[in-house]
Amino acid sequence: MKKRKLKGFVLPTVYILVISLLFVSISFIGNALQNQFKYDSDLSVNALDDTVTPVIKDEESQEQVKIVKPFTSTAVGISKSYYDMQDDEQKQEESLVYYEQTYLQNSGVLYSSKEVFDVLSVLDGTVTNIFEDEILGNVVEITHNTNLKSLYYSLSEITVKKDDLVKSGQTIGKSGDNLLDDESENCLLLEVYYNGKTIDPEDFYNMNIDELQ
Repeated sequence: MKKRKLKGFVLPTVYILVISLLFVSISFIGNALQNQFKYDSDLSVNALDDTVTPVIKDEESQEQVKIVKPFTSTAVGISKSYYDMQDDEQKQEESLVYYEQTYLQNSGVLYSSKEVFDVLSVLDGTVTNIFEDEILGNVVEITHNTNLKSLYYSLSEITVKKDDLVKSGQTIGKSGDNLLDDESENCLLLEVYYNGKTIDPEDFYNMNIDELQ
């Protein structure tokens, strides 16, 4: 029997057809799988939105406003307390200040020390006035909101200017002298006004500032 031989171009043609068929099959299977599992194009973004917490925090909104005393020195004490009409007679007498043979009701708290001490702002605010009182010496007025302000009398030095923004606990000056009889050379008279009326500074330190708007 005579053997037949394949022509030279037949085998390469077969190989090409087989490879093409495999390629088409793979492409078809891949497309089918892709259609079966459709992914949300925003999947990664949505996942981040749901789980990521911002690193930068709004510290100002979280920070609580604090009322502080106008000094940090432990050597400072109360020389004259706030005069309160509701107090008993003895405490009212102890809250009177004496000037030129006249007793006056103390409208704030008079602090004194044997040594000079720094005077601090009791609360965030704006310096709205600086002036000199003929009896009580240099004065700094700080407005905290439309209804609340504090005044610091008898300062020997003033380290702020009118319209300055100050923070709670910021130094605004140093203790000084006044013309009240028997007073220390290092003193501070603090007055606190709410809605135009004085309140006891010693009570003010413990008040909720949100209730004084």
